[in-house]
Amino acid sequence: MKIRNLFLFVGALFFASCTAQKKNHTTASNQKNILFIAVDDLKPLISAYGEKQMHTPNFDRLAKMGVIFKNANVQQAVCGPSRASIMTAMYPDNTKVWDLHTNFRESSPSLISMPEYLISQGYETTAVGKIYHKGSSSKGHDGKSWSIPHTLPENYPKEFGKPMYAFYQNPETKKEMLVLKEKALAKGLKKYGKQSKFVFKTLKPSSECIEGPDEMYQDGLYTLDAIHKLSNLVKGEKPFFLGVGYQKPHLPFVAPKKYWDLYNRDEIQLEPFQELAEGTPKIAYHSFGELRAFSDIDSKLNIGDKIPEEKQRELVHGYMACISYIDAQIGKLLDALEAQNILENTVIVLWGDHGYHLGDHTEWCKHSNFEQATRIPLMFAGPGVSKNKEVDTPVELVDVFPTLFELSGVKATDVDGKSLVPLLDEDASTTIAVDYAVSQYPRGKDKMGYSIRSERYRYTEWHKGAYKSYKKYSDSNIVGRELYDYKKDPKETKNWVKEKEYKEVVADLKAKLKAHLTSIEKR
Repeated sequence: MKIRNLFLFVGALFFASCTAQKKNHTTASNQKNILFIAVDDLKPLISAYGEKQMHTPNFDRLAKMGVIFKNANVQQAVCGPSRASIMTAMYPDNTKVWDLHTNFRESSPSLISMPEYLISQGYETTAVGKIYHKGSSSKGHDGKSWSIPHTLPENYPKEFGKPMYAFYQNPETKKEMLVLKEKALAKGLKKYGKQSKFVFKTLKPSSECIEGPDEMYQDGLYTLDAIHKLSNLVKGEKPFFLGVGYQKPHLPFVAPKKYWDLYNRDEIQLEPFQELAEGTPKIAYHSFGELRAFSDIDSKLNIGDKIPEEKQRELVHGYMACISYIDAQIGKLLDALEAQNILENTVIVLWGDHGYHLGDHTEWCKHSNFEQATRIPLMFAGPGVSKNKEVDTPVELVDVFPTLFELSGVKATDVDGKSLVPLLDEDASTTIAVDYAVSQYPRGKDKMGYSIRSERYRYTEWHKGAYKSYKKYSDSNIVGRELYDYKKDPKETKNWVKEKEYKEVVADLKAKLKAHLTSIEKR
C-alpha cells in the first residue's frame, strides 16, 4: 500500500466506533508493549561499546538483555531533523525538516507519526520528556501522537524549587540570575526569550555540580513520571507505547555531584586527535556555536581553534557525569518493568538522537557528517531479540519503527526505513539487503553534505545549489568530497578520497550513494 493511501486509511481508523475499537483490542491481544527510550546528544560513550573509563552498569545491563548495534547512524546530526525522521521512519528530504524550527506536520502534512499509527492498531500511546524536538513540534508535544497526553513534570523538591531557565540549581547561580532577570525586566524585556538572552550574555555556565537528589533536575522527574505512567498502563487492556525522552547529556552538563564523583578528572582520556584532518574541505567543519554560547567559553574561537585543556577536562567530565546520571534512570526503568512482571511482553529500544564531538578535529557538539556526530548507541531487547549480541552491520534511525512493528506484531507500513529483525535473531545466516547507512548535514543556505557509511568506510559528497535528493543529481554540483577508512585511520586524520589506492572504493561508494539519492521514493 502506498504511503498516501495508507495515511488516508489510517486517518479513517482514528474515527472508528467504540465497537470496532473493542474488536481491534481483541485482535491486538498478542501485540507487545513498547518502551521507547530516547537520550539527547548521546554518543556510544558506554562501557558496553568498549569505553572502559565509563561507569554505565545499567546501559550495560540492557545491552546484555538484547542486541546492540555498533554501527548505528542518524539521518542528520541535530535534534529536530533526527527526531522527525525516527518518529516517521522517513528521511529528512521527505520530512522536509533540516533545522530546529520546522514542524513536519506543516512541512509534510501527509506524514503520520508512528505512535499515531499505533493508536489505530489498538495501542495506548503516551510519553514523558523529550521525544520530538520541543521547538519544532506541534502543541502537546505533537498531540496527535498520544492517546494519553504527553507530560513534562515540574514537581521539583521543595528545597530546590524549579531550576533557573530549566537547568540551573546551584543557589549562587540562581541568585545571580535573578538579579540579572530583574535588570532585564527594568529594561522592559518581559518575554521569556528576551529575558534569557539578556541573562545569558552575562551568566550561562556550561556545567554544574552540586549535591542533591536525581529529582532536582528534569530527567529525575521524567523517570518518576514514566514509572507512574507505566503502573497505570499495565492496568489497562491495551498494549502500550511508552516514550521516555531524557535531556542529558545535552548542554549544559548538569548532574548531581554523586555522578561527577564517579570519575577522576585528571585521569579522563581526552581526544587524542585535535587537529583538522589532512585534505578535508573546510565545509565539513563548524565552529561549535552551540558551546560558544555559554558564558564560560571563549566566543571568539573558530574552526581549528582548541579549547584550553582545563576547560576540556571539565566539559568531558560533565558529559560523562551526565551519561552516568541517565544510566541510573535507565536502571530505575528496568527495575520498574521487572516489578510489573512485563519484561517478557515488552519490546525495549534505546537510542541517541545523534553523536557528539568532544574535541576531535577541534570540534564540539554535533552538526557534522563526521563519525563522532553521526554514530549513536542503539539497543533492542525483549521478545524476539537475542541476548548479549553485538551487530556491526551499518543501520539507520529510520529503521527503528519498522523493527519495532515487526517485533511487536503490528502490521507494517510503507516508510523509508527497513526492519532489522533479521539481525536480531540467533541465526547468523539472516541479514538485511542494504550494507550501508546514509546521513546528511546542511552548510549555510545552499549546500548539503550526504554521507554513506559502510562497515569500513565513510564517503561524503557536498552539493551546492540547495540540492536535495528530490532534485536532479549532477557531478558538476559537487563542491567537496571525503573518504575515511576506519580500519586504517579510525580517527579520520586524513581524507583519502584522492588517493589512487582508494579509487575503486570511492567509485563503489559513490555509486551506492547516487543510487540511494536517486531512488528514494519521494513522498
